[in-house]
Amino acid sequence: MKRLFVSLAILMFFAGTGVVLAQDESSSRPFDVEKDSVYIPFEFRGAWLSTVESIDWPKVKIELSTKDKGRISSQREQQKKDLVSLITKIKRSGCNAVMFQIVSNSDALYPSKILQWAPSLTDIPGEGPGYDPLALAVKTAHSLGMEIHAWINPLRIGKLDLPRRQDNICYKKSELVQEHGGKLYWDPGQPKVREYLGSLAEEIMSKYDLDGLHIDDYFYPDGLKGTGEQAKPKKNEKVWNDEALFQKYGAGKTLDQWREGNIDEIVRIMHEKVHQTRPDAVFGVSPAGRLVNTQALYADPQGWAKQGTIDYLIPQIYWQHGHPIADFKKVLDSWSGILNDVPVIVGMAAYRFKSKAFPEFSEYVLQVEECRQAPFLDGPERQNVIGQCWFTTHNIITDEFTGQMINTFYKEDMLPPGFSAVKTMLNSPDVFRMGRHLRWSEVPGADSFAVYLLEANGTTPEGGIIWKAVLQEKFHGFIYKCRQPGNYLVLACKKGIHSERSNIIYIKDKD
Repeated sequence: MKRLFVSLAILMFFAGTGVVLAQDESSSRPFDVEKDSVYIPFEFRGAWLSTVESIDWPKVKIELSTKDKGRISSQREQQKKDLVSLITKIKRSGCNAVMFQIVSNSDALYPSKILQWAPSLTDIPGEGPGYDPLALAVKTAHSLGMEIHAWINPLRIGKLDLPRRQDNICYKKSELVQEHGGKLYWDPGQPKVREYLGSLAEEIMSKYDLDGLHIDDYFYPDGLKGTGEQAKPKKNEKVWNDEALFQKYGAGKTLDQWREGNIDEIVRIMHEKVHQTRPDAVFGVSPAGRLVNTQALYADPQGWAKQGTIDYLIPQIYWQHGHPIADFKKVLDSWSGILNDVPVIVGMAAYRFKSKAFPEFSEYVLQVEECRQAPFLDGPERQNVIGQCWFTTHNIITDEFTGQMINTFYKEDMLPPGFSAVKTMLNSPDVFRMGRHLRWSEVPGADSFAVYLLEANGTTPEGGIIWKAVLQEKFHGFIYKCRQPGNYLVLACKKGIHSERSNIIYIKDKD
């Protein structure tokens, strides 16, 4: 099991650095390699872009049945424009990652050989929009210097009356499907369902330059655990009948142990396929916010952490301080206490803003602060809470919410921390000065570069300056025009991998 290390310098940024120097002192002299120190803060700042029931996108459906080419073209362009706009606004809010929901009800927002097109895109079931939404999202996010993770619902097929073609996979593979509560689900007790999910992960990660893939908390339906050999149905509801499968595959386990093992196997297979297909990408799970709730769905995050089958976890901690059952701070502490080395990104309830529980934005400010001060592991240099992820996009991109974010806890841009299981080494760029420009040569394996300006933020015991590196820009290219005097450095980047810092270049006032 890999260990997650966060440098002391990064933690100093979150916890405070002691003496803070005047702002103009940050450009008063060059970096002193003998006395000074520098730290580069990182934080994961994600937003879920929800497409199920068009929560965030698409709001415009392409009316293919009209056969009006002009109308169809206009609607297609509007869909594309809206998607680009949403991702751009996520960036504007201070976030650096987008979690794009591409499979919500066993349908796809990309041309898949396994699944049919999502019915939210066009008015004809199974028909595509004439472009590739996932390819567009990947291109847009990466052009803005953001990470993009594909988000899928693994077992949910959806309501019985969803528009589907008769050759839909859920009908063709009906022996793998259970009906429960008026909805269809893939049965995780079926080995072929696990194979299907592995194939789906492989297809997605092989076709697109994604930074990661994650699944959310739709495992076994709620209410099954502890009901005996079979779940007791509610009125007019079919039983979740997996007795025959249990007898065939149970191998001496209890029903609960067997079902939990089925979910473990799904997580293991998908993690394996992600890393086999794209080794530098990551795989994570977003479970229910309280451990007891997610365990009720036969999910075992603590077991996945021990088995090494997840690279990160995003528990949906959607409650406020003072909640009688799920106080935010207590729930947060419970996660960081059991997962040890696995990075934790905290799911944040933007959708509850101005509700009775979240009447003021100050609740979010406190929650982000507590994420940054989450319990250390076995020393002050190690911490496993590495950021936040907001549900959902349309809630954070309003002028009011975005304004509050960038004026409080997201005042400065940051790159997400590198937590890929594969630590491919990137050489540090060699940077030199050309007047007021920085220039550097190509770094093998790097796909972008991040430029930082140093700001004085404390003093060292030797009488030097502690410099905080403030991200100025991340882009594809090899030259940067400095907007102000000061000390600059550059990182080479590839997905969640960052090089060591470059040499530091000082730009004078009159250069």
